[in-house]
Amino acid sequence: MSGPHTLPRLSCRKCGRINPPVYFAPVTIEGEGSCICYACAEARQWLDPDGNLRPGIEL
Repeated sequence: MSGPHTLPRLSCRKCGRINPPVYFAPVTIEGEGSCICYACAEARQWLDPDGNLRPGIEL
């Protein structure tokens, strides 16, 4: 069994929030990356009432 893995440091591409607890579309390279946080996706009305991406929304 291997040791614990370190999660990459993600920042939201829309607001800059660091390591949001819920995010979409992560892209990482060598431990650093970007994503879209839940709050930004919700503010742009990309989510349905269940918190999933609406049909036709591609990130």
